[in-house]
Amino acid sequence: MGLHQKMIVFLLLLVAATISIVDAGCYRGRPKPVIPPELHHWNDEPTQLLSAKHLPRNFDWSDVDGQNLIVASWGQHQPIYCGSCWVHGTLSMVQDRLKIRKKGKGPDVMLGRQSLLNCAAYEGMGAGCDGGDPIDVFRYMAKFGLPDESCNTYSATDHTKFDQSLKHCPLGAVCRNCMPINDTADTCWAVKSPILYKVKSWGKIETSHKSEQEAAMMSEIYQRGPIVCSVATPEDFTYGYRGGIYKDPLNYTADTVDHNVEVTGWGEEHGEPYWIVRNSWGTFWGELGFFRIKRGINSLFLEDGDCWYAEPEHEMEDEVEDGDLVGSMYGVLDAKDNKHHESPSSRPNKLEKAVNKVLEEIEKRMEKASDSAVHTAALEAADALQKIGATLNGLKESITDPAAA
Repeated sequence: MGLHQKMIVFLLLLVAATISIVDAGCYRGRPKPVIPPELHHWNDEPTQLLSAKHLPRNFDWSDVDGQNLIVASWGQHQPIYCGSCWVHGTLSMVQDRLKIRKKGKGPDVMLGRQSLLNCAAYEGMGAGCDGGDPIDVFRYMAKFGLPDESCNTYSATDHTKFDQSLKHCPLGAVCRNCMPINDTADTCWAVKSPILYKVKSWGKIETSHKSEQEAAMMSEIYQRGPIVCSVATPEDFTYGYRGGIYKDPLNYTADTVDHNVEVTGWGEEHGEPYWIVRNSWGTFWGELGFFRIKRGINSLFLEDGDCWYAEPEHEMEDEVEDGDLVGSMYGVLDAKDNKHHESPSSRPNKLEKAVNKVLEEIEKRMEKASDSAVHTAALEAADALQKIGATLNGLKESITDPAAA
């Protein structure tokens, strides 16, 4: 091989090595920040640690008694490379838990990746396409809330595309809308009041002994939903994984941990235990965007103690469903301030809903009541509430049709 050919081979190898370092990691060679212990937990209560006999041999949130309770997968490297695994892995976990909390009801929520990449760095929460951590996502969502992806299409960019003299995120970077005005060119404006989703608690899976970490991860997943974990991404995994249970040669160091993924479940195949993990490199990678990896031996440092969970809430979505908020081209509005939408008949309807919720709760308690006196009291209370409901219906009719009064 001549000198010219050797130089070409050397350059190709150098490029390949550079790509593997940049493409897999979320920090682009920067050291992973140390998260202070006081941020490990907020408003949370860790789940009960379950023993193996109380956990199924196979479990995955994509198939719970035949029902899929996880949202669609993403690709973080389109249309250009962006080190946003911290956003993708974490938001996949949060939006899957939203779907679980809603028991699959209603449209799936795809949270706004681009909105977070645009704005979180202004608050010192992550570095956009140069990396971040789940805690950055949690803190941002707890403080500001995050819209769904209909507010901003993912473009694999971040805060650096805006005027660097700005001290706060531009309003249109959170949510925007564009429409032709007066038959002229499209005009875009900031949507000031999009539907926002928040997290009301978060925590890190921490155990007294490393031997309990696997059981703690499984217990959290089984009882509340998927988790997000950091993981190493060596070249043989990134470019060489072709499906099946990945066999970690166990010769990597903690320095190679530079990626965040979502763990949705676990299983066994021919007696070999594995984790079911969602990646964010597109569905064309791995097993439809997922991979399986040997469980119980800390493969790729997945069980090394850097796994997190968060509990989301969907209060604004509920307010829209209940009629308290109404949608518009400029964001959601308070129904009471929207005269076109509000009518007197809607007020009794809200009271009816409240009564129905109380009735449902009483029915649940009646099912559990064993004492006859408690059961009788519950029946009397239910009967009284039903009478109230009938009165409300009459009030509704009299307001809707004055002649009926």
